[in-house]
Amino acid sequence: MSLLMPGRVRNEGIALYEANQVADVMETSQGYEAQVEGQVVHYALNDQLTACTCELFAQKGYCPHIAALEYYFKQDDEGKHLLEEEKIQQEEAASLHPRLAFGTVFLNQVLSDATDRSYQLSVQGEYSSYEETILWSLYLTRLPNARPYVVRDVYSFLQTVAARDSYQIGKRYYEPLRLELFDRTSQDVLAFLSRLFLVDGTDRHQQPFLHNMGRRFSLPVTAFEEGLTLFEQLHGFVMHLPEKETRAIVIPLTAESGLFSFAVQVQDQSILMTMQEEKALVLYGGAYLFYKGNFYQVTQEQAQLIRQLRTLSLDEADRRSLYVSLDEQTRLAQLLVDLRTIGKVEAPDSFSSRDFKVTFAFDWQANDRLTLAVLYDYDGYMVRDAYTYANLPFASHLHHEQSINRLLKRHGFSQRFAQDKPLASPEALYQFFSQEVPDFERYGEVTLSENLINQRDITQLQLDVSTQANLLDISFDFSGVAEADVDLAMEALLNQEDYYLGNNGRLVVFDEETKALSKSLQVLRQGSQVKDGHMAVNALAAVQLADQLEASDAVRFSVDFERLAHDLRHPEDFPLPDLTVQATLRDYQKDGVRWLAMLESHGFGGILADDMGLGKTLQTISFLTSQIKTGERALILAPSSLVYNWRDEFAKFSPQTSVAVAYGPKKERLAVLKSSATVVITSYASFRQDAEDYQNEHFTYLILDEAQALKNAQTKTAHLLRDFASDHCFALSGTPIENHLSEIWSIFQIVLPGLLPSKKAFNNLTAEEVGRMIGPFVLRRRKEEVLPELPDLTEMVYTNELTEEQKTLYLAQLRQIQDRIRQLNDADMSQQRIEILSGITRLRQICDTPALFTDFKGASGKLESLDTLLEQLKENGHRVLLFSQFKGMLEAVGELMAKKGITSYQLTGSTPAHERQAMTKAYNMGSRDNFLISLKAGGVGLNLTGADTVILIDLWWNPAVEMQAISRAHRLGQKQKVDVYRLITRGTIEERILELQEGKRELASLVLDTNNQRGGLTNEDIRHILGLD
Repeated sequence: MSLLMPGRVRNEGIALYEANQVADVMETSQGYEAQVEGQVVHYALNDQLTACTCELFAQKGYCPHIAALEYYFKQDDEGKHLLEEEKIQQEEAASLHPRLAFGTVFLNQVLSDATDRSYQLSVQGEYSSYEETILWSLYLTRLPNARPYVVRDVYSFLQTVAARDSYQIGKRYYEPLRLELFDRTSQDVLAFLSRLFLVDGTDRHQQPFLHNMGRRFSLPVTAFEEGLTLFEQLHGFVMHLPEKETRAIVIPLTAESGLFSFAVQVQDQSILMTMQEEKALVLYGGAYLFYKGNFYQVTQEQAQLIRQLRTLSLDEADRRSLYVSLDEQTRLAQLLVDLRTIGKVEAPDSFSSRDFKVTFAFDWQANDRLTLAVLYDYDGYMVRDAYTYANLPFASHLHHEQSINRLLKRHGFSQRFAQDKPLASPEALYQFFSQEVPDFERYGEVTLSENLINQRDITQLQLDVSTQANLLDISFDFSGVAEADVDLAMEALLNQEDYYLGNNGRLVVFDEETKALSKSLQVLRQGSQVKDGHMAVNALAAVQLADQLEASDAVRFSVDFERLAHDLRHPEDFPLPDLTVQATLRDYQKDGVRWLAMLESHGFGGILADDMGLGKTLQTISFLTSQIKTGERALILAPSSLVYNWRDEFAKFSPQTSVAVAYGPKKERLAVLKSSATVVITSYASFRQDAEDYQNEHFTYLILDEAQALKNAQTKTAHLLRDFASDHCFALSGTPIENHLSEIWSIFQIVLPGLLPSKKAFNNLTAEEVGRMIGPFVLRRRKEEVLPELPDLTEMVYTNELTEEQKTLYLAQLRQIQDRIRQLNDADMSQQRIEILSGITRLRQICDTPALFTDFKGASGKLESLDTLLEQLKENGHRVLLFSQFKGMLEAVGELMAKKGITSYQLTGSTPAHERQAMTKAYNMGSRDNFLISLKAGGVGLNLTGADTVILIDLWWNPAVEMQAISRAHRLGQKQKVDVYRLITRGTIEERILELQEGKRELASLVLDTNNQRGGLTNEDIRHILGLD
C-alpha cells in the first residue's frame, strides 16, 4: 500500500519519523494504529481503510502523518517485520475469504424464502468550515437488527446495489442487495445518489464530491435542497452543526428571515445607514446560510449584495456603517429597494422609491426634424418636465431612470423630457421606423403622430408564377407602388434591401412577408432575367421555386406550373407510355420508364443511377421504343466492351427496331452513321474520332451509358459532348460519383446544362445543397430496396501471408517509400504524386507476386492461398469470376488453374468487343469453369450471372469500382447465392486499403442520397496506407 501524495508531503513524513514522532504502533482487526505527532493514524494494506484524524487528510485524502507511518513500515526493522506478518495474514484471509463468501451467498440463496430481510439507510452530516459544506456519512441497517453499519465506500456501495450484487456486512458475511429490499425513503435516496455519482463515462476518481476515499460525500449546491429533503425523511437523520444536532428545512432568504436589518438616519450634513447581521453558518460560498435551525437559500443577486455589504467597516457594536451625502438620497433609496430583499429596513418616508411607466410621443416637423415628448407616470402622478421631476415628494426608481437615459442617449436625444433631432435622409428615416421605434417599445408605450406615419409607405408583394416555354415567369405585383416605380422596387427587393426611395421622394418600406419572399428568391437569382416587373427563371428550378414559395399566401401558381412541380416531385404518378418491348417489366422498372418519359415531356434530361444489375438497359430500351417517332433517331454511346451488348439487348427485347453498331474501321462507322438506322450505337472512342461527322447529323435522343466515363470535364470527349446538340439527353451510371463531387457536375454539364452553377460556385456548395438541386433529375434505386428476392450476397476476407522472399522485398520497398515521404510536405507530395503512387503500386504487386515486375522465381503466398481456394470451389461445383488490376496476375492465375484442369476465359482491355460478347454468352450457357477479368476493363456492362462466386485478387482504392465488378454476377437474373472473396495479405498495405474503402463506401449516396462528401486518394490517405499517420 502506498497512497499517492506530493513529494513535499512525503518528505515531511520522513522528517516526522526521523524526529521519533511515530509511537504506540499496535495491531487492529483491519491493520495497524499508531500515534504520529498527536494524530491517530489507521494504516492497512487496503488503501480504502487507511485514514488519519488530521484536517489535511479530511481535505486531501493524504497527509504527512500517513507518510511517516509508511516510511516506518518500509525502513524500520520492527516495522518491516510487522508489515510482513500483516501480508501473511492477508494472504491467508484471502484464501479463506472466497469460501466464506460463497458460503454466505449459498445460505442466502437457499434460505431466501424463509427470511424476511429488508434494509434501511440513515445519514449523518457534519459541517466542514474549510469546505463550507456538510460532509455526509451513509449507514446501512439490516432489519430487524438495529445496528447500523457504516458504508465505507459510497461509490462501490451504489454500484453493488445497481448490479444487484452481494455486499459485505461486517467481517465475514455477504448480503445480496437489491433496490426493492430497501424501504421507500431509502430507495428514493439511493436513486438520488446514483444520479449524482453513477454518471456514464465517469469513475470514482472523477467525482469531486467524494471525500476520505469514498467514506464521506458532499452534495453539489444544485442538489443540496433536494438531498436535504430526502435525507430528512430517512429513519435515521442527524446533522452535527456548531449550534446543535438539528433537523432542518430549506427556505428562501427574505426580509422576514431575521438575518439582516438596516436603519437610515438623516443627519445635518450626511445620511447614515447601519446594518446589523446575525451570525450564521456559510455553505457553498454563501449560496446557503444556516441560522436558527433553518437553511436559507440565497439568490446570486442577494449573495453579491451581501458580499459587498460585508466590505463595510464594523463599529464597536458589530454594526456596519455607510455615510453618504444628502445629494445621494435618490441613489440610497434605490439601494434600500435591494436591501429589502434580504432584511427589514427602517427609513423616513422620503426614502421610499417608486417605479413608473413611461410614454414616448414622437412627431414630425416640417423642417425634417423628429420631436420627442417623454412622460413618467408614477401610478397617476404625472411628470412631463424637469421642474415637476425635481420636486417629487418621493424617490424615483433609479435603475429604471438610468435605463431610460441610456436609451435616449443611444438614439441621439440628450435631454430628459422634451427634445428633437434631425432626420434628413431616407436612410435615417428608415432606421427610425425599423430600429429605433422597436427599441423604444421595449421600454414603454410609443405613440406616432399621423404626420410622422405619413412619411413612409408600406408595400406588399403578390407573386404570380407560370410557365413560358422552357422558362418560369415570376410576375411581381406591388400594392400601392406606381408603375414607374416597379423596376425600382424589384431591384431593391432582389438586392435584399428593406426599402427604396420612390420617384416622388417618399420612403417605401417592404413588409415582413415581402422581405421573406425576397430571401427565398435569392437562390434563384443567378442566371435569371429581370425586366418590367417580371423575373424569368430556368424551368429546371421548378422544384426549388415551389419549395421556397409554396408556403406563402402571397404567391399564386398557374395550373401548368403546378403540374410541372408535381411531375418532378412525383414521377411515379406520370402516365406509363405504351410499351412495345418483348419483356415483362418489374414495377420499379416501369417507374423508371415513367421518370424518363416525364423528363422528356418537359424538355429535361437526367441520370438513371440505379444500382448495377437492376436493368438500366432494359428501362432505356423500353423508353426509347415507346417514344421515338418515325424519322427520329437515337444515338447511344457506351464503352467499347458494351456496344455489341446493346445491339443484342435490342435484338432480344425490341427486334422490330432498326439498330446499327458504328464500330470498326472508319469507313464502316460512317456508313452506319449515314444509314437509316433508328438507333445508332457507338463507343466513346469512335465518337471522339468521328465528332465532326456526328455534328452533321441530328439525333432526337442521346444516351450516355456508363457515364462515369465523362466524370472529368477536361477530357476531349466531355468537351465534344457539351457542344453536341440533341433534343433529349440521358445518362446511365450505377456510380455517377466515384471519388469527387465534381464528377456529377461534369456529367450534368452534358445532360442538363444550366442546372448547376459554374464550377467555382459549385465547389462552394455543400453536398446537401447539391442533392436538393439535382434531386428531381437523378433516379437512384438500390438492389435491397427493389429486389428483396435477389439472392444473398456474402462478402468475406480471405487472408494470406507473405513468403520470406516476398517479405524481404516488401519491407525494403516500404522503407524506401516511407523515408521518401517523411521528408515531403503536402505541396511536395502533390508534385511527386505519380512517383509515390508508382511506389505504392509496387507494394501491391509484391503482395500478388514480385514476378509482375521482376525476374522473381520464388513462391507467392497469395497464389498459394488462391490455389487452395480454387481447388475447394471447384470440388464444390462453384463457377468463379476472378478480378485483378494486373494483367500479369491474371495470366499467372490462368496458368495455375490450367495445371489443375480448371478451364477459364480471360478478358482484358485488349480483348475485341465482339469476342467479349461471345465469351459472355458462352460462359452464361455453361462453357468453362471460371472467368479471368481485368478489373477496369470488365468491371462494367457485362452480365455474367452464370457465376456464383467472385474473387477480388487485389483491391482497388475505390469500393465503387469493386461493386461494379461484383455486380457482374450479383444482378437481375441471378438465381444463386453469390459469395465474394477479397484476398488480403496480412501485415501489408492491403489491410490499410481495406480500411480506406470503408471511408469511401457509399460515396454516391453522399450526394444522390444527400448525406455528406468524401474525396479521392488524398495525401492523408497515402500516409495512412503507408503507416505514417
